[in-house]
Amino acid sequence: DPNTYEMMEEEDENVPEVVYDGVEMWAQPKESSTEEYEGPNAYEMMEEEDENVPEVVYDGIEMWGGSTEEYEDPNTYEMMEEEDEVVYDSFGLYDEGGNVVAESMEYDESFEGGGGGGRYATFGWRIPGGECTWPGPTMRMSRGKTYGLFVRGSGNEDTVTNIHTHGLHIPGHGNADDVTRTVSGSDVIIYEYHIPTYHMGGTHWYHAHWHHHSEQFVGGGAFGMLIVEDGSNVGTGVDAGVEAFLKNEKIFIASNHEDIYGPFVVNGVEGDLESYDFNSDEWYRLRILTVNLDPNTSSRTISFGDECQAYAIAHDGIFRFEVPARTAQNDFSIGDASRLDVAIRCASDSTISINDETVATIKAGQPSTKSVVPSPFKSSIEGQSWSSTRPDYLADLRDAITYYTYELKLDETNINQQTYSLEKPLCLGHSDVQYGSIYEWELRLSYHPLHLHIYPMQVVSENNECGENHEYGEFYDTITIRNEGMGRSRCKVRIAFVDVGGKTLMQCHLFKHGDQGAMAFFHVVGGPTQPDEPRVHECASGLCDEPVSIPLCSSGESLNT
Repeated sequence: DPNTYEMMEEEDENVPEVVYDGVEMWAQPKESSTEEYEGPNAYEMMEEEDENVPEVVYDGIEMWGGSTEEYEDPNTYEMMEEEDEVVYDSFGLYDEGGNVVAESMEYDESFEGGGGGGRYATFGWRIPGGECTWPGPTMRMSRGKTYGLFVRGSGNEDTVTNIHTHGLHIPGHGNADDVTRTVSGSDVIIYEYHIPTYHMGGTHWYHAHWHHHSEQFVGGGAFGMLIVEDGSNVGTGVDAGVEAFLKNEKIFIASNHEDIYGPFVVNGVEGDLESYDFNSDEWYRLRILTVNLDPNTSSRTISFGDECQAYAIAHDGIFRFEVPARTAQNDFSIGDASRLDVAIRCASDSTISINDETVATIKAGQPSTKSVVPSPFKSSIEGQSWSSTRPDYLADLRDAITYYTYELKLDETNINQQTYSLEKPLCLGHSDVQYGSIYEWELRLSYHPLHLHIYPMQVVSENNECGENHEYGEFYDTITIRNEGMGRSRCKVRIAFVDVGGKTLMQCHLFKHGDQGAMAFFHVVGGPTQPDEPRVHECASGLCDEPVSIPLCSSGESLNT
């Protein structure tokens, strides 16, 4: 696919440079000029300084390599023989026309089409019959349902991957959201996700999470938005106008590249700006996700033009206690891997910027003619908030009695001077976490974003010690303290370890740092456990996705959970 490769000109305009998976390959013009060879097979691609690899011909349609036995690059797609004409992806087998060749999975309306508007994923996910776009398909789930996600490998045995559902309050062990799980080749594994009825609806995401390769895979496009629908019993004071507003959504996914850290691209649209069509003066719910691959920055400011009015309604897929926020604002600070839902309306055309660089436009058309007018406010009266329903894992902990206080310090390669290990869990106070307890953590992060799987964290520092990305009393699954003067801050958060037990993970969510070892497993003991089966649907080797045991702190024993 020619869209996979970025074309750049050298000094000689007739000799384009081709960047192929980070390996420079130089086009050598034929005997005649390039103008005479504009059709297929115009250039022969040779790897610079190394002619030992098979010749690759760029014909404007396909990129064919030699036999897979002769040349395999685990960092890119497996190069197929031309007579094969089969392209492997993460969900099925397709011929060169995009038609399904072999498919054994069923899927439903839980997936929407790829979020990409033109950017092709070098690593990514797609559903059968769809394109591999950057970002991947939007996944939607409903409260009170159990889902089976069938994940097929890339077709290459050397490319090992998995999926993490970032933000869901579900088990991190068994056949659920366990990041030690793996799939490769043509094998198919099953993730079982049970979304309990008490789970709050919200904006989340999913991404590849295989250790040492997260930066590479996510930087190539292996991520997408995951939405848990709000359902009923959202909050007190929610009327028809609020319900209409919550469904009146737009999606904003800003991402950069593993090698090109900026600028951000919205919804995969390259070569132009993403454009949103609004009715003038109509309230919309904008679901925002930022995916950053730059290991040197961890926060950014999203700004709306003066023609718009915006209020925060949710952070990291979690509704505020009082919705919306009391004060409208045009600038919002957001950390890596975080999500932000805002209520926004615009009187006329406007723009959306990240760090003062315009990344999207808003076209405000005619006023709305809807019979039920969407409004984020109770009784459609501006300034009138409604109260969100709080399940146990999101209950207010500010006046609660804590079981234990613990200090965490993140660095580029470790947490509390302990690097990532499957043999040694992180022991909080030399012990495992007790299920049903409330912990207070004091975070020393510098600019490193701390992401805690499964269990959201409530900010209980009152003096802005957690930085401008976070508000006192609200919940987040990722805490990021901005660089400006915050390096010595001690941010305090509280966590209720309820509903879910077993092993879980904390990490620095700068992908490069997580891959370097700034991650740690720990155990929540005494709670419910998730079964291991069903977990494998198709296995060519006879031994696929075996459960991984992590030792306990208390006794040195091992648990799969």
